[in-house]
Amino acid sequence: MSLTNAEIKNLKDKKYRKQNSLFMVEGEKFCRDLLDTDIEIVHTITSNKNLSGFPNIEVVSDKMLSSLATTKTNQDILCICRVKNYGFKSAGNSLILDNLQDPGNVGTLIRSALAFGFNDIYLIDGVDPYNEKVIRSSAGTILKVHLHKCDYIDIDKNKKDIADKFVVADMFGDSIDKIRLPKSRIAVIIGNEGQGVSKFIKNLADTTISIPMSKQVESLNAGVAGSIIMQKFGEVK
Repeated sequence: MSLTNAEIKNLKDKKYRKQNSLFMVEGEKFCRDLLDTDIEIVHTITSNKNLSGFPNIEVVSDKMLSSLATTKTNQDILCICRVKNYGFKSAGNSLILDNLQDPGNVGTLIRSALAFGFNDIYLIDGVDPYNEKVIRSSAGTILKVHLHKCDYIDIDKNKKDIADKFVVADMFGDSIDKIRLPKSRIAVIIGNEGQGVSKFIKNLADTTISIPMSKQVESLNAGVAGSIIMQKFGEVK
C-alpha cells in the first residue's frame, strides 16, 4: 500500500484517521518498536537512503519529510500504520477511560497501564489515542497495549468479556487502603478531568474507590490518580 503526500498530511486530522483506520508514528525509536508488535505498517517514509527492515519504504527529501511530520523536531522516518481491532475481550486487567480530554493524561495512563499489567485499554470518546501527543506522552507504550475505541453501549453489552469487577475512581469512594478485591479480572475506570465518571458507567460499577490524601489537596491529576490505583491492584510480570 502506498499513500500520496496529501493523504499522509490528512492523517494529522482525527476524523480522517478514524475514517481510514490509519495512524502515523514518527521517529526512529518508536518506528523500530513497531517491528516488535503485531501492528501492520502499510507505508514507510524516510530521508535515510540506507534504511532497511521496514515494509514499503519511500525515500523523500528532508524538506518533504518535515512537511509530512506533525512534530517540529526533525525526524528521519515515519510509519503509516493500520489501526488493529482487538474486539471486546480482556485476558487480564483493563483500564477504561471515560471521555478524557487531555493527551498528556491519556498517554501517562497508557504508560502506567502497561507497567502494572493493565494491557487492555477501553477509550470512551475523548481524545484520539492516535494523536501524536498521546503517542509521545505514552513514550511509545501505546504500541504495546490493546486499544479499544468504544462507547457506553459497547461497555454495557460486553461487560462480562471485559472484566469480572468494575472499579470506579471517585473522591467520595471507599479508601483504596481498605479495599480487598478478589483475584479476578479488574477494570479500573478513570473519568473526565472536569466531570469525573459518567452516571452511566457508575451504574455498571461494582466498587467505588478513592485515594486518601492530605486535606490541603482537593484532587489529583487523572493520570496520577489512575497510576496509583493500577499500581495498587495491578500485576507486574
